[in-house]
Amino acid sequence: MENYIIKKRNKNKKISKFDFEETGYVFKPNIKSKNLIEITNLSILNVELTNVILKKKLDKSFRKLARIILSVLKDEESNSGDILIALDELAKEKSIITRKYKEYLKKEERDKYLKRLNLLEAQLKEKLFYLNLIEERKRAETMEKGHSR
Repeated sequence: MENYIIKKRNKNKKISKFDFEETGYVFKPNIKSKNLIEITNLSILNVELTNVILKKKLDKSFRKLARIILSVLKDEESNSGDILIALDELAKEKSIITRKYKEYLKKEERDKYLKRLNLLEAQLKEKLFYLNLIEERKRAETMEKGHSR
């Protein structure tokens, strides 16, 4: 694999080839322009820059997950299967934050996202409990009707 460093000094742009021993946060940038150099993956060594990139990425994924969870919570016709799927997605997101981004994301940021996810998880579990309680009551009522005949 070839490694390059891009330095921008005033208007003179310079691309240099180099080898580095440090490993940073590696990701594939989403560049759609055809006029640029093709970049397959990018490694960022600067901790502050990595933190900024991950915050944007996590904000986007959190908004998407929150939309899904809130739609399940608001929907009166949602069943326990829908809630379990949302809980699985939430657990996946928590796992990514605690395992994959642990060394790149600041502790305060990690804790902030995990706190938000825990709040959504508690609401999902509460609705799941409520739905299970309703299902148990319906079963009990049908059992009573069946025995009374």
